[in-house]
Amino acid sequence: MKSIDLYIARVLVITGILIGVKSWWQTLTHIGDETYMLIPEFTKGKYHAWYHAFREAIGDIIAMLVFIMLFFGNPKWRTSNTWKIALVLMIGYYAPFWIGTPFIPELAAPHLTAELVHLGMAIPPITGLFIAKKHFKII
Repeated sequence: MKSIDLYIARVLVITGILIGVKSWWQTLTHIGDETYMLIPEFTKGKYHAWYHAFREAIGDIIAMLVFIMLFFGNPKWRTSNTWKIALVLMIGYYAPFWIGTPFIPELAAPHLTAELVHLGMAIPPITGLFIAKKHFKII
């Protein structure tokens, strides 16, 4: 029998993912956007920023799928090691929203709405991971 806290954690993870779809879509729309290109003289090509947007969009989907797999998949997948892996993945996925900001202001979110979306997509899943910790057991 599952306890209510696992359901709460699942709702938090799904909430963060659903909020994050807005940010993911924004990233995806950079691909093909003529205003989201580098200068033609850039040695790796003016479309190289599109390549990075594509990589980010694919990486984001994979991270979200891993979160869903861990929270909704086979309970045998939820071990103390996968909890740690999920924590590292969440830090790697969410920290770049803010980690560069104090050092390089150009790495900040472009406006307050983006900042709020980033908070809304990060806080619920991370909270959910800690709420669900007891369900990630040593097997």
